[in-house]
Amino acid sequence: MMSLDAALQTFYVEAQEHLESMENAFLQMDDGDITKDILNDIFRSAHTIKGSAGIFGLDHIVNFTHVVENVLDRARENEITLGKSLLDILFSCRDHMQSLVGVTLEEFQQQDELQKVGITLLQTLIPWSNEAPSDNEESVDEAAGNVQNSVSDMANVAESTEELSDKTNGKYWHISLRLSADCLRNGMDPLSFIKFLASLGEIKHIESITDNFPQAADFDAENLYFAYEIALQSEADLETIENTFMFVQDDSSIEILPPSAKIEDYLALIDKLPEENRRLGEILVKCGSLTKQSLEQALMVQTRDSIIGDKQGENGNKKLGEVLTEHHKVPEQVINAALSKQQKNQKTNTEGKQIRIDASRLDLLINLIGELVINQQRIELLSKNSKNPALIEAVDDFDDFTNQIRDAALSLRMVAIGGTFQRFKRLVRDTAKELGKEIELIIEGGDTELDRLMVEKLGDPLTHIIRNAMDHGLESVEDRNAAGKPSKGQLKLAAYHEAGHIVIAISDDGNGINKARVKAKAIEKGIINADMQLTDNELNHLIFHPGFSTAETVTNLSGRGVGMDVVKRNVEALQGNIEIKSIEGQGSLFKIRLPLTLAIIDGFHVEAQNTHFIIPQATIIECIDLDNHQDVKGRHCINLRGDMIPYLNMSEIFNLSSTTKTFDSEKNTNENKQQKVRNELVIVQFGGDRAGIAVDKLNGEIQTVVKPLGPIFKALKGIGGSSLLGNGEIAFILDIPQLIGLAIGSEVAGTSEITSISKEVD
Repeated sequence: MMSLDAALQTFYVEAQEHLESMENAFLQMDDGDITKDILNDIFRSAHTIKGSAGIFGLDHIVNFTHVVENVLDRARENEITLGKSLLDILFSCRDHMQSLVGVTLEEFQQQDELQKVGITLLQTLIPWSNEAPSDNEESVDEAAGNVQNSVSDMANVAESTEELSDKTNGKYWHISLRLSADCLRNGMDPLSFIKFLASLGEIKHIESITDNFPQAADFDAENLYFAYEIALQSEADLETIENTFMFVQDDSSIEILPPSAKIEDYLALIDKLPEENRRLGEILVKCGSLTKQSLEQALMVQTRDSIIGDKQGENGNKKLGEVLTEHHKVPEQVINAALSKQQKNQKTNTEGKQIRIDASRLDLLINLIGELVINQQRIELLSKNSKNPALIEAVDDFDDFTNQIRDAALSLRMVAIGGTFQRFKRLVRDTAKELGKEIELIIEGGDTELDRLMVEKLGDPLTHIIRNAMDHGLESVEDRNAAGKPSKGQLKLAAYHEAGHIVIAISDDGNGINKARVKAKAIEKGIINADMQLTDNELNHLIFHPGFSTAETVTNLSGRGVGMDVVKRNVEALQGNIEIKSIEGQGSLFKIRLPLTLAIIDGFHVEAQNTHFIIPQATIIECIDLDNHQDVKGRHCINLRGDMIPYLNMSEIFNLSSTTKTFDSEKNTNENKQQKVRNELVIVQFGGDRAGIAVDKLNGEIQTVVKPLGPIFKALKGIGGSSLLGNGEIAFILDIPQLIGLAIGSEVAGTSEITSISKEVD
């Protein structure tokens, strides 16, 4: 059974999901899409949060949400109009509900500011609330007080009106009886229990359920196959009724609903019933919410309305649930619950099912799969050394299964980026309102999937870029009109696959980056010299320098030079890079390129001075023999079929030395010198940039598990992680974007003097 803490944690998770759903629905309505279905979705989300919070005694959530729920219900019933002003308030109410979900009742009682926010919001809801002042000119403050003071009372009244005890003037008990299959074999007669119940009052209705009755060949006369739903009118107390079943209660399932049972109790009972594929009326009869006579009457009314409707040329085919509700045979909520169960039972077994899994368990699975990959490589190495054909074949099969398990496990961690994109709709709406601008957010490729850990870490970088685009890039309505542009600016978020990577593109049709201002500000801050000649790409990337800002005034959004440097740092931490394209007067484009996953990658194993490196396979274009290509004089650069390709030498860049143990003989000295000769060049590409990586040896393709480096290595550039090879040795995973940037920078500088990264760290 789930513990209270676990159940409460589930409530918080599900409440957050409902709040996100509410925000998305409000944003749809803000765009003009105000429909009954959307209103119903919002109402259901609020109602679910309130009901679930009530179970755990979170009255601060229940009280506030109940008033919001009333306003939403009035909008559903067309009693009020959901205009712009009310929508703005409901946005704020949704945010306050999120704040309430984030604190316990005790914490809420200690936070005066949070309480004041709630009271203020309730006051603003007065014109649309059913607690609004009437024509007696009651003051707004007094009305607000009435709303606040009556919240708890309204919740109690709402519950009392949902009580089912008003079905008759008597005290009705509902008994759901599932006796043990061994009841008869143990000498117990179900009829005796029913007769005793009759002695306590009057059995108004009994329904025998035969779903478990077997085929004739499987029938066992000593087995009990019947279940019962009983409606008992009696003045007896609960203990007396329970004692009826004292001899069978240990191995039976017995549910007793008292006369004071509420809708929620019947909903819970419906959910517990084991029977499947039952018609709506039968489910309601079992729950005691509807008698057989009422069901037959409803069916007659349904038939009559259908005939009359057909004669009048109207759609008279009313659903049974609608008929039952209209004729007050059963509350609407019980109808909805029964329909929900009926729909669930009618679903085919081929439909996909979803389960909620703790993220830590998923991470543990990925780690175990990583260890499996490492051990598979070890077994593969041992099998090749054994030269046993049967063993090698078996290991190859094992390798295929390992790959399938790896891919299946990694797919569990892949999530669509669309959920993250959707959250920025609210940010764009509120920021545009604050800036007095008209901005439309366009989302493309929301179904593109990438690693969950990467999605979580993309939030901050995307937020900074989007806020900067709205503040610096997109113009005011007046400026856009003067420039001959549409008054509403466009901001686009897109995601797509490109060359084995994920690309997140953020673009706008604003005024672009003012390169002259960027250069002037960079010179002013001493970032560059006045006589330096920079390419457009280099100028654009100056905005990522810490403390850099071209804003003339500091605002709530920007101007302090904080943010874009964080963007670059966070993206590089994800083994990605950022490309900027901008045309003054037309707009800007930021492209973030990221690997598909950070856990297990396909790599290419190389060596330099007996040090092992892994190059992500998705970045490799080709491998060539460096000895057959001449360096461009004075530069680390070769001419490859007419293209100038800068390259880095791993031995130089990481200051590697030979690990040969003996140097006594001339032979060993020559071998040592030969080892230092670079002779293999791996051409890599990331985005539109290409470079070469010079190594001593190519060992071929390999699956590798990415292990993060310790804090001591954080300053080490060019290395994105480490991995353990099948033979037990350590291999370093190269950070290709950083190395390409270093190679291009060295080539542009026109020098072969490259400072080793190891010295730079020192």
